[in-house]
Amino acid sequence: MQDFTRRTLRTWAVAQGTYAVAVAILVVAFVPWKTPLANTLALAYLALQASGSPGLWRGQRWGWRVSVLAGVTGLIAMLFVCGALLGSWAYLRTVFGDFGRGASLAALLFASVALQVLGLFPALQLRALLRREVRADMGAGKGLVAGLFGLVGAPLVVALVVLVRFSFSPIDPVSQEGREQTLAHLREALLGRTNEAELASLEDVPVGEGSLHVSLWHQGELEARVSARGDDMAAAVRSAAAMLAESADVDEALRRSGTLKVDRVVAVAPVASEWHPVVAMSVNPGIDGLRRCHMDVCRVMLPDDLIQQQRFGAAPLVAGIRELRLGLDATAVLEQLALDGGELERLRTESWIEHRNEAVPVIRGNTPGPHGGAGSWRRAAVEAGDFILKQLQPDGRFHYIYEPLSGEYKGSSSSSLARHAGTVYSLALLYGHTKENRYRDGAEDALDWLVERVAPRCGAARGSCIVEGKRARLGSTALTVIALLEYQRRTEEVRYEEVARSLVDFLLFMQRPDGDFHHLFDLKAQGIVEEKRQMFASEEAALALVMADEVLDTPKDTQPLIRAAERALDYLTGSKYDYFLGRFIYGADHWTCIAAEEAYPRLQARRYLDFCLGYSAFVRRIQYQPGESSPADFTGHYGFGSLMVPQAPAAAGFTEAIVSTYELSRHHEAEAPALREQISLALDAIARDQVRDDNAYLMRRPEVARGGIRRSLVEQEIRIDFTQHAASALIRGAEIGLPGD
Repeated sequence: MQDFTRRTLRTWAVAQGTYAVAVAILVVAFVPWKTPLANTLALAYLALQASGSPGLWRGQRWGWRVSVLAGVTGLIAMLFVCGALLGSWAYLRTVFGDFGRGASLAALLFASVALQVLGLFPALQLRALLRREVRADMGAGKGLVAGLFGLVGAPLVVALVVLVRFSFSPIDPVSQEGREQTLAHLREALLGRTNEAELASLEDVPVGEGSLHVSLWHQGELEARVSARGDDMAAAVRSAAAMLAESADVDEALRRSGTLKVDRVVAVAPVASEWHPVVAMSVNPGIDGLRRCHMDVCRVMLPDDLIQQQRFGAAPLVAGIRELRLGLDATAVLEQLALDGGELERLRTESWIEHRNEAVPVIRGNTPGPHGGAGSWRRAAVEAGDFILKQLQPDGRFHYIYEPLSGEYKGSSSSSLARHAGTVYSLALLYGHTKENRYRDGAEDALDWLVERVAPRCGAARGSCIVEGKRARLGSTALTVIALLEYQRRTEEVRYEEVARSLVDFLLFMQRPDGDFHHLFDLKAQGIVEEKRQMFASEEAALALVMADEVLDTPKDTQPLIRAAERALDYLTGSKYDYFLGRFIYGADHWTCIAAEEAYPRLQARRYLDFCLGYSAFVRRIQYQPGESSPADFTGHYGFGSLMVPQAPAAAGFTEAIVSTYELSRHHEAEAPALREQISLALDAIARDQVRDDNAYLMRRPEVARGGIRRSLVEQEIRIDFTQHAASALIRGAEIGLPGD
């Protein structure tokens, strides 16, 4: 054996052993055992790597063969993982269209990690062990090397096969005239009239991939559904009309008041597997449905059915963060579609409903909505305010959650005093901008209830506070101050001034020397709870101090409130981010920028504007822009790729801060044009997603839901804070006078 071969074998004997031990520690201690089989296989591979080391060190052929086998196994594992990642990307791309820049980059990033962790070591290992000199001493030929090169293209082949097998090829849509003729013909049939409605635009138009589905909805109830076939759309519509006319379960009142909905299946593709995680990610929320056909029986779940049953948002994107959810409830859906045979398919529909004698397109259960601009934002703000008033109970509390699909309430604002106070703040804002007394009256009723929750003394703490359980929370107290002072500022009514002043004393007591705040005070222990932190609390306290300095009469020689507010803003825009990662990111700075604008001209530091401009640019990176690869109904919202339907509350919260940033830029005579577009896109998106008469056909009590802001178009719960933030953003955006409005 040559010296070169001996040195090579011993070097890789040490390298293999070190690699196996190090990666095994990572697998055991740090990689989640969510799929135990995967972790077990990884450990088996590492054991194979380690087992060849003794033989390599002694220069024995069996050690070389085991090591080459381990290298080939690692290379194949890398190719499998990369192929699976690229195949997953390709499959999800067939479901969600252009996968979005963020998701595409993530898929490539994961593939590159797999390439380095799984592929780099075995690639270098094989390169060394299969050198001509080593192979000659070990008695091996060239066939193995040639075979390894043939594996390199496997991931790309997998991705190509998946794209071809599971892609949609939608047929052309029905014309607007054809849609209107469809609904006119169906309505005439429902009313029992001689049906002479024209169907000329539907002649020779293909029905689609299966039956034409016609549904009759009334106050969230599916009163009738028929599925019809025909040689063309005209024939299918006539057949559906005849079946509707003969429906014995539909009484005369429903025939007149029900909403007609048409779903035409424009494309069908198989689901890759019935393994639950695959099914969960095989449906584009609100766009796709599922079906299974066996012999003459078909079971179908249209997009509306999945939305109405609230099957989306089955799992959190990040463990522990329930606000970000994705995926379909595969277990429930597969039970409903169970048959003795038949392939599970996903279907894409073209849908439209009847509203005021017009055919209105429907995407994700939503209709196009208002055209946008300040007028529509103001109307949407008023509708949101009226929804809030409908949630006000006789004792002054708000219903916390309204479920529009069932018409049920869940919880009350007493479970979150901070959200109760934030809602009052929005009502006071609406009164200030509209002078509609109903908002003032609602704010007073809610404030009367809230003031009763104020503890006159907080023990060792100075001033009054809002007590929840045995603790006083900074955020709840700060938002109560904001609500009280916004009411006083807008109405010039001082009935709550002394309460506000005493609560401000508590905020000052809780401020730390560096400008930040302690967030919890334990009344039982009579001390500050140092380690507990709450999102938004310091930022809300800063705004409360800024407003208190403006609204309350304070000594002008010492200016204690504005100086405290300045220390808070200096911290929030500076030393709060005094760590390495903090130089590259922003956090929950919504209230910070509102406070910075409120403080002008008393505090004119340019660094506040620079901070908020940076924050606005940071979140603008995740705002869906017109003409991008993301779905058109995502435009203006904020999110990550196309996997999750964006949530309107995110757009509302961000936009409140960005409106303040825009106003602050004008104060500094440094108006930022990008902010105008950012605000306009977001407010158009919020108004578009708001519950209206034309998009409430799935809702049990449309008159109650009208004006509410849902979590998303496919997760329908309406929370009071969702609507409160939207109302504030809409009315403030409508009143700032953007160019072109």
